[in-house]
Amino acid sequence: MTTKYRVEAPVRSFSGESVGVHFHKGTGYVDDSTKEGRAAIEYFRRHSYGLAADDGVTDEERVQELVTGVVAEREPPATAQPFDPSKHDAPEVLAYLDSLGSDDSVAEHERVIAAERDGKARKTILARGEQKQEDQA
Repeated sequence: MTTKYRVEAPVRSFSGESVGVHFHKGTGYVDDSTKEGRAAIEYFRRHSYGLAADDGVTDEERVQELVTGVVAEREPPATAQPFDPSKHDAPEVLAYLDSLGSDDSVAEHERVIAAERDGKARKTILARGEQKQEDQA
């Protein structure tokens, strides 16, 4: 399942291209259907861009809802699937692990390493899991 993301640039007036994603007035869109798109998403996460699954609601619709107090009926957004290391090459998995913040990163890191161990069991990724465990000890 492909997820489309809305990306908010740190500079709200930015119009142009960053890592292959076109921005207009600080907002761009990218999906995770390609290797390039996934790499861009990881880049944006690492560099503090705002990143959220796009629910298809325009800014104008949101303003109208705020003004009128009437929320339009729409289908619920598709839930984002958890990161699956088996669907990515080793550098992408390592980039994802590096991009994890400090909030729930330990649990997510352990989940991804366990999925890798149960799946492809690539040495470079499993070594990263061992390194993380040593750092925590």
